[in-house]
Amino acid sequence: MSKRLSDTALQNPKRKALQPVCTQLATPPTSPNKKSIVDISATLKGHSKKLTLVEDSVYSRAKALFQRGNKDSSHEHLVGRKPEAEKFSSFLRHSIQQRKCSSLYISGAPGTGKTAQINLSLDVLCNFQSNKKVHTIFGARVQVMRVNCMTIAKPENIFNEIYNYITGTSSGRRKSFDDLYTHLTRKNPDVDSVVVVLDEMDCLITKDQQVLFQLFHCASHLKSSVLSTKLVLVGISNALDLTDKFLPRLRSNGFNPESLQFMPYTGEQIKQVVMHKLNSLLDSEKENSSSNQLPIMHPAAIQLCCKKCAAVTGDLRKAFDICFKSIEYVEQSVRETHDMSQLTLETAPKVLISHVAKVCSSTFGYDSLAKIKNLNLLQKAVLCSLFNMDKNHPEAKSFTVNELYDYYCAHTEQIIDNLLGRLKKGEFLEIISALEASSTIILSSTSRSFTMHIDNGNKSVKPDVSYDDMLKSVEDIGVLKKILLSLK
Repeated sequence: MSKRLSDTALQNPKRKALQPVCTQLATPPTSPNKKSIVDISATLKGHSKKLTLVEDSVYSRAKALFQRGNKDSSHEHLVGRKPEAEKFSSFLRHSIQQRKCSSLYISGAPGTGKTAQINLSLDVLCNFQSNKKVHTIFGARVQVMRVNCMTIAKPENIFNEIYNYITGTSSGRRKSFDDLYTHLTRKNPDVDSVVVVLDEMDCLITKDQQVLFQLFHCASHLKSSVLSTKLVLVGISNALDLTDKFLPRLRSNGFNPESLQFMPYTGEQIKQVVMHKLNSLLDSEKENSSSNQLPIMHPAAIQLCCKKCAAVTGDLRKAFDICFKSIEYVEQSVRETHDMSQLTLETAPKVLISHVAKVCSSTFGYDSLAKIKNLNLLQKAVLCSLFNMDKNHPEAKSFTVNELYDYYCAHTEQIIDNLLGRLKKGEFLEIISALEASSTIILSSTSRSFTMHIDNGNKSVKPDVSYDDMLKSVEDIGVLKKILLSLK
């Protein structure tokens, strides 16, 4: 019997593999029936209010005014930017009505309202109909294209973006400047001019500056008789001297663009903007309000915020951030003692000067300490050496990086007895670059020329954090404190 079984097993060697294994999971022949989903929302009844993500209150409406991206379309210009708006509109009117190519370079520090004002002016001219392909502006048929150059992968891709926009097509082959130029020379009965706004234009900078040169060349008044569709180019950048520094060929060829500079906001201008936004709350509740007093924020608190921002940066966005945080700070404390739904613009506790002072201290003071805290030991040592050099040489107006390195080698390394090791020049320059990237020092060129690449060693250097914050940061680090306080 056993022999017969063994013979059968030899004749069918695979039979055993076909038998079910007891350790395997049994698979059901069909998908199991799933239980139906029961909707319990009807049983929640009074709990539905807890599902509200944003509580509607006078504070939440006030905070919304100071959020990044909030737009005010009730006027043709931003508060404090009427001259810039009029000059931009005058430039467009002259270019479009005269049927000529032209270019405008707009510069200014961050937070001065460059992009916001240009977009608002264009929205007004286009009657806030951004979806239309062709607009009637100053009696002409105009296409308006707005591009943030930070979204362009390669500078030369800008020609393809412009070509696809004005033609309304997206072909497989990437278009070049020649393709764009050829299209503009052809007669187009539907379009007279194309306005192209290039925000963050410095992102198009290349080694030979060919991309920017071709764009401004194409928008030159010299091409007005050549191009059937006139190109009006508007470039926006934070660099004040971009055309002088990176496009020297423009002047030599006689087609230098017009320029418009947005100066940093003054304290009074920032105050006007903040008050305008807060007064808009009164306008929306005019029927229910009997008071003309400024809501939510005390005038003294606004004054402190505006003066502080104007003195430090002149950045309007920073003032908005401080107002937002101050309102939020008061809102959190009021929520504990008041019914938020019952508060009105007249009865809601206001943001006081003490609240703004606390937020300003956090915004401008703590950031400095945090920046120093994030540095490593060698970076802090170099920064301490810079403060020490400045203290021991009060007669000097500025120092170069090379002079700081010599001072560090001659004095700092003797003080610390080589505890931190000797720094080579290349390592020192890397530390300088890291300090600049962390916004703890400021490097500036001492040369009057417009050379594009300047060795960091020849640049002047000065601290971008306060001496008191530096002293506070190294209070418990004996070696660094010795570097900072030592006398020559």
